[in-house]
Amino acid sequence: MKRFFDLLAIVFLLLLATSVFFLFSFHPDRYKSDFLHWFNQQSDWQLNYNNTQWSLNKPLSIEVFDLELAKSGQAAMLTKQAKLNFALMPLLQGKIQIDSLLLEQPQLALTQQLFSQTSDSSEPNEANNISWLNAVQINQLLLKDGDLLWQDQQQSYRLERFELAIEDWQIDLNEPAPSHWQFTLHSSAQRLTTPWQDIMLPQLSLAYGQQQLVIEHIGADLLQGSVYASAELSNKQLTIRELALNNFRLEHFAPEPSAQENQAAAPSTSEQDWLNNLPELAWLSSIQIDNLLLNQLSLATQLQGHNVVLNKLTAELENIASPWPYQANKLRGEYAFIADELGIDHIQFSDLTASGQISDGLFAVDALRSQLFKGQLGLSLSYQWQQQALTLHQLLLSNNEIPIQPNWLPVSDSTTTSNQEKSATKAPAPLQQLNIEQLELQQVKLLSYADQLPFSATGLNVELRQLQVIQDGQWQSIDQLWQPQSQVFIEAPELAYRGMLLSHVSFDLGADQEIGYFNLYGELPLGQFELQGQALLDQEHKPWQAEISGLLLDISPLARLANNRQFNLVGDLELAGKLRGKLNDFGSSIDGSIDFHSQLIQLPGADLEVTLDQIIESPRQYYEKPNPFIASGWPVFWQDPQSLPKGITQFTNLALRAELEQGKLRLAPQELSGLRYGLTLTGEIDLAKQRYNQLKLVVADQPCWRLVHTVHGAWSKPQVSFDHYLSPRRFSVDQQDFTRAPSIPQCRYPLTEESLQ
Repeated sequence: MKRFFDLLAIVFLLLLATSVFFLFSFHPDRYKSDFLHWFNQQSDWQLNYNNTQWSLNKPLSIEVFDLELAKSGQAAMLTKQAKLNFALMPLLQGKIQIDSLLLEQPQLALTQQLFSQTSDSSEPNEANNISWLNAVQINQLLLKDGDLLWQDQQQSYRLERFELAIEDWQIDLNEPAPSHWQFTLHSSAQRLTTPWQDIMLPQLSLAYGQQQLVIEHIGADLLQGSVYASAELSNKQLTIRELALNNFRLEHFAPEPSAQENQAAAPSTSEQDWLNNLPELAWLSSIQIDNLLLNQLSLATQLQGHNVVLNKLTAELENIASPWPYQANKLRGEYAFIADELGIDHIQFSDLTASGQISDGLFAVDALRSQLFKGQLGLSLSYQWQQQALTLHQLLLSNNEIPIQPNWLPVSDSTTTSNQEKSATKAPAPLQQLNIEQLELQQVKLLSYADQLPFSATGLNVELRQLQVIQDGQWQSIDQLWQPQSQVFIEAPELAYRGMLLSHVSFDLGADQEIGYFNLYGELPLGQFELQGQALLDQEHKPWQAEISGLLLDISPLARLANNRQFNLVGDLELAGKLRGKLNDFGSSIDGSIDFHSQLIQLPGADLEVTLDQIIESPRQYYEKPNPFIASGWPVFWQDPQSLPKGITQFTNLALRAELEQGKLRLAPQELSGLRYGLTLTGEIDLAKQRYNQLKLVVADQPCWRLVHTVHGAWSKPQVSFDHYLSPRRFSVDQQDFTRAPSIPQCRYPLTEESLQ
């Protein structure tokens, strides 16, 4: 600050000395060289000018032409004409009064070093060197048609063709700090060039006095639009009365950094909180925005790998208030906006409108409406920042056609081999709490473009009410989701999976007081299935019971599940069963039984009898050198049936029964009739742990077994093997190699239940 007053005193003394020369010499520039030599020796500022003119008319006037003033490496000023009008009489009262100071076409170049050295060398408590001076008053300071270059470290800023007017500038030299100044300022320019953006026609008008700053107007043209603002600053509180951004066009696309670059460039915690630690705003205590208007704003960018496009956004935010540093849980305000289009990758919102408020860490969307996927979207929600709790008050989709993209689905991990490993590696919930009060889908069409989910649904209706999906950062299980107030209803006139078409599919889950009920129903072209049951929601373990039934007069649609056009099925199937268990331990508590009956099941395309004849009678050719059936196991029938001998495999009068106990589905030895060979199915499937326990299919030619196909291990990666009665070696399908078989009964030993274990 001392440097500033030194500079002001130098200019004033220069002009005063010049006037003295004029008073006592009839040739004002007679002592020019002597004066400049003396001045440049006394100061680290270098001064030069061409000539001067003066007038003794009241007020005293001095004009200096081609004035040059510079400080090496820090500042330089060149002006075509400087004209000073000042009064002498106030000097007798200890006051410098400048009526006007005009600088024509000034060229200024300043660096940050000038002000940093001024701040370092100044002494706040230094006494005034000119004891008889106590005030400075500048009625008008005017800079016309000037250029300014500001150098800040490695970045530069240029202000072109600017005009600056400061009026009624009063400085009390007893309290010379800028906080005690009083002035009004008006400025405009043709262009402001920054390292990031060229700003056209910047304008500023403000008044300062009694430690209160009033920005009457600030505006500019940038980003193909314009900005306007007015504000006040008082008692460490910034109040923005109005801020308007008009017709902005923002585009920003940056290449995605590699993982190594992300790790190397990861900011520290303090750098991540830069908004809360801006030293330039450390003196603020609060910020308030009375009105923020965004008019016709458009944006195109990329966020975390997603393309985001926003067209013609018009938004109004009112009464926004926050302490400083910024704290999300103390932010308050109201908002409303409309937008022609919002696109996030393949998701396109059009005619988007929304309104809501922010209050003490709660972000609320009172009403959001939009066109989405050719239909309508309605949304109402609230989100608590600190608790990370999201509540969907209402989500409505109607008449939408939603294409399910591959990148919407999680990538399956082929290395996961068991349910326990899946649970251990399961991604954590993205929120601490997620509560769905009401979610409705009306006449929605779904079509999946993902290979892992070949699915479609037409006319889908869904209604969900009062579901606590996530609690304390954990996804909720079925017994936690199903509460007396919960309701789930799903209905689809047509539903297809891998080309298998289901019709009139419905699922209903709810409760009548403390008794819960559920019902699943669907139809195939010649058949139907149904699952219905009840649960006691008021008891500790929430016991449930259900009945399942199904009758398919034509099972050919089931062949579509194999995803192979070469595979076909012919026949019928009837199933019936009763199940029971506990909701709080759903998988491992299922008890009951299921019966399967079929008069005829045919597999056209491959002849199983001929295949077994080859393997059993010629093991060296078809077992030791595995044929497709041995190399792939039973799935070869629906994955590659054309690799087997052509023909028809037929089963007749099938009657199978599966018993369930503690989540384990057990198959006692049961025969599959219809072939010349005897086929016996036995083993266990653990539904809770999702694994096979010695599930076997035994091929026998009474009274001796001939071939045993065994499946054992986790569903995701089971161990599949074959044992041949003439070979001491076991073939492992997953390893595609032979190993020594465990003790195997010799041929002609009778086939007993113990030998099947």
